[in-house]
Amino acid sequence: MTTRPAAQRMAPLTLAALLLAAPLQAEPRLDLDDLRSCVETAVDLGKAPTACVDIAHAPCLEISTETPAVAGLCFTETRQEWSEAIAARMADLGKKAPERIAALAGIEVKYDLLSSLVQCDRMEELALLRELPAEEIQLQKARCTATASGLAYIRLLWRLPDPDTPLAKETDQ
Repeated sequence: MTTRPAAQRMAPLTLAALLLAAPLQAEPRLDLDDLRSCVETAVDLGKAPTACVDIAHAPCLEISTETPAVAGLCFTETRQEWSEAIAARMADLGKKAPERIAALAGIEVKYDLLSSLVQCDRMEELALLRELPAEEIQLQKARCTATASGLAYIRLLWRLPDPDTPLAKETDQ
């Protein structure tokens, strides 16, 4: 009888644990109120609020490098939340903002995302050319696409604040 190495024997158990653990992350990773506050604070300090994305991604960045699939899943789920936040913001602007402003927001977010996602594709192709491990490439791509979506959302808040916020009143002047 051949004995398998411990890591090989544990692989099915590890996979089962990951599959069972995934549904537990039912609450959102992103706190949109904290993000708004981060953007407002950065603007008040005269800084670009892009660092707010890194703050929002902190839970994914803290995942052990030994589990790139778990970190990749974290970034993938976070990207989905960014996408939902963008859609909600666009719907809100569609209801509240003048038609021209809503159209401008749509154009801005579309091209912000497209240009960033093209860079993600470029990074992926370069990583493939360098023959990096598949797990590393997948993690890099997941992180990049989450960051692209996060930056698009942050820019949407930054460039087009709600009319009743202090940020918008400063922008109007």
